Order: sequence, then structure tokens, then C-alpha cells
Amino acid sequence: MSSLIKRFFVFFSSLFLIAVFGTNSFGAEAIAKKNLKRSVDPVIMDGKLASEVIGSPLDGLHLFSFHDGKFEPIRFQVDEMTGENGDWILNAGPIPNNDLSNGKFDSWDKLLFMAEDTGDRVSKEAWLPGYTRGSEIEVDDPLTGEKGWCYLFYFSSNSPPLSNLPDYVKYDYKTESIEGDSYYYQYIITKNGLHSTYYKVMSLKGKNGIGKNFVDRLKVRPTLKIIGALPIHFDEENLKSNVIAYKTGPVRAIRRVEQYVQIAWMKSLRAVVDVMYYADVVTVPMMVTIPLRPSALGSSLVVRFGTDYNPNAFSDMYAYNSSNPKGFLINGKMDEAKKNFNPEFDSWRLVRGEQMGGAFMTRTIINPKLRNLLKLKMGLIDDNTRKDPPENYPGLYGFMWQDWDISDVPKGKYCFCFLEFYGISPYRQGDEISYCNYMDHLLKIRSGNQECINRATLLPELGDRYKK
Repeated sequence: MSSLIKRFFVFFSSLFLIAVFGTNSFGAEAIAKKNLKRSVDPVIMDGKLASEVIGSPLDGLHLFSFHDGKFEPIRFQVDEMTGENGDWILNAGPIPNNDLSNGKFDSWDKLLFMAEDTGDRVSKEAWLPGYTRGSEIEVDDPLTGEKGWCYLFYFSSNSPPLSNLPDYVKYDYKTESIEGDSYYYQYIITKNGLHSTYYKVMSLKGKNGIGKNFVDRLKVRPTLKIIGALPIHFDEENLKSNVIAYKTGPVRAIRRVEQYVQIAWMKSLRAVVDVMYYADVVTVPMMVTIPLRPSALGSSLVVRFGTDYNPNAFSDMYAYNSSNPKGFLINGKMDEAKKNFNPEFDSWRLVRGEQMGGAFMTRTIINPKLRNLLKLKMGLIDDNTRKDPPENYPGLYGFMWQDWDISDVPKGKYCFCFLEFYGISPYRQGDEISYCNYMDHLLKIRSGNQECINRATLLPELGDRYKK
């Protein structure tokens, strides 16, 4: 049989099998059942683990899980990088770098999917007909040993359809609105056209759709004190920010934000931050460059950070954190319990309420190497008479603040911390534990004889066009 005839035979056979059986594996049975229960976690896998598929064109890749005797396509994306320890390739925005894409699945690229979309394990003999190359991927919960599997296939021709389920994340650059499964945010676009990283709307999504906005604003308030001079105060309005590039996909969106202080015509204290959005969690890995240790100059630098809420959900809004688990009713009035707030630095904090439709949780994960160099404080202000401009609503409501005193941090470039924002809808007390596991107990990922941990904390090395 000639090579041409063989190709036609394979082609028409594949069409027939797909038409008759869809993605069925013809009565195949699982050799191991999925028991992985992690549902919050996006899986971010090093491309090199799928060694059988490395070098394949991206447009022929498909990811499947096996359920009830058949393969089903699941939502996934490949986030390309410029090289080992390189930068993300971002294909949209004012300064994209998609010209650096080679359109292939390289060992340094990242494969993304949701842990909850994994399925059962099947033998290689039962894999989908017609694939050219394939890799089995195992996801393992280090706390319980529970596992789930999925299968990355490359089809050189006759590719089956991708998942028709809606993307986990939707981002609209024109309106600066972004939504996941459980949250909806909208960011401020300034009068001079800057696409900021400061939200004006934050709502939870539930069975009744998008709920009320419950946020006044995210407040970032550095104070610089220099001997012999008055303190210099900054806020989120003179700490300018602007989206300079972004990428969207079915599992994750990345907004690359340039942040700086405008002094005359110059940008000072500039930083570039990648904000990463998933179905239920937003991750902000912060890289900070400190040109001089402030205390060496007899100065101090303290950054106050926290979320100020608004009266929209007052009737039943409560605030908690890991150091104050009994919680506080948020009503704009300080009482003895709030004045005696335990200031011990926490591992999570949240507000919840029926009118909110669930809970909004935040975390600050400080680099352990910096903990001994930082002076960290926490407090709670719930006082509708307390002025703290600039603000959209007068007063401070449930403002659980943190002070980061970085005065004694030496000169250098640091992976400073990870800020985590979670939408939990609906919410039951105790749910915060499973959400914390995402970062505290990283999933293990295996393929063949290779293994990596979930790369949730990956920080890229910015390419030259973003360092300017």
C-alpha cells in the first residue's frame, strides 16, 4: 500500500471513528480512578515534563481528561516564554512582545489547566485514535496523596474540537473589567487614559449573577521620613499605574502593569508587576528594587496597605483574620473588641456577608528571607467618622491595614511578597483552609519520570522592552 493510500486510509478511518464514537475510547476502563478534590488550584506545569510533545506546533495541541469511559476536551492554555527563566510572551496591549513567539511548545513554556478538570487514568492502549504524540500528566495533592490525570495530545492533522465551555477568565481592556467564576472587578481608567491597577468595583458572582460593589478602594499609602524634613506621603493616586501589555486565555489572564511616581517629567520608583487572574484567585507577585537602605541615610519608609470597604453590604458584613477568628461586625463604629484587635501578622483575612454573596479573602505571603528585615504591623479601623482621603466613600469601613516598614532592608532586588485575592461564593466558615492550600501546599505534577511542583509562584525575568 503506497504512502498516499495509507494517509487517506488513516484520515477516513479517523473521521469515521470520531463520527461514530466521538471521543469515546471504545469501552476502555480506567486503570485508576480520580480522587483529587482540589478545586481552587490552577495547575501551571513546566513544558519540559511533557517531553514527548516538546517542539509540537501549538495549534495542534489538545488536552483531555477521561470520565465515564470516554475522553473529554478540557480548557487549557500554553503560556509561551522567551526562554529558560525568560519573560512571558504577551500578545496584546500598548507594548506586546508576541513577535518573539515561535508558535511551538518549548520546554520552558507553561501548560495551564484547572486541577478540578483532571480525570481518571487509562492505559496507553486506550488513548485517542489519530494522535501523533502524547503525554500523560498526573497531579498529586501532597497533603492527601489524592491524584487526578489528564492527557496532552498533539494532532498533526484531523484535530478534534477544543472544549466549548466558557473561559474561566474574561478580560476587556477597553473597559478594564475582568471576571472569573466567583468575582467581577473593574479598574479605574484615569482622565489622561492610564489603565490603572486600582479597582473601583469589586463584586462577587453567585447564582444571582454579579452582586453589589462592596469596595471603596485598595489603599497603598507609603510614608517616607527624612531627618530634618517633613514626612512625604504617597497614595494610590500619585502612585501611577498603567497596563503596558496583557494576555488572555481560557485559564488565565495576565495584566502587566507599570507602576511609578511621577516627579515633573520623570518616572521615579518604577516597578513592573504582572497581575495574574484565574477562576477564583488573583495573584500579584511583587518584585521590588531597593536602591539604598533607608535607615543607612537616617530615613524610614513605611508602606500601609489594605482594602477599605463601603456601606453596600452593611447589614451583615463581618471581618475575620487568622489572628482574630471570632470576627467583628462591620458597621462603621469602633468598639472595645475592635480596639483590642490582635495585631499579630496573619496568614489570611476576609470579609463575608449574605448581601455580598459570599466572602472576599486576601493574603500577604512575605518572602521568608525578608521576614527578619521587615517590621510588620496590623490593625483594624472601622470608623465612619475617620477621614482618609483620597476615597470614594467618607470614612473607613473594615479597613484591616498592614504596615510594612522596609527601612532596614539592604540595597538589592527582591521577590518581596505575593498578594493573593480570592472570591469565595458561596462561602462557609472554614472554606479559607482549602483556598490557602493553593499556595501553602503546592500540587505535585508528574509526567513520565519527571516531576515539578505547581509553578504558582513563578516570577519571570522581564525582557528588555519592559525594563525601560
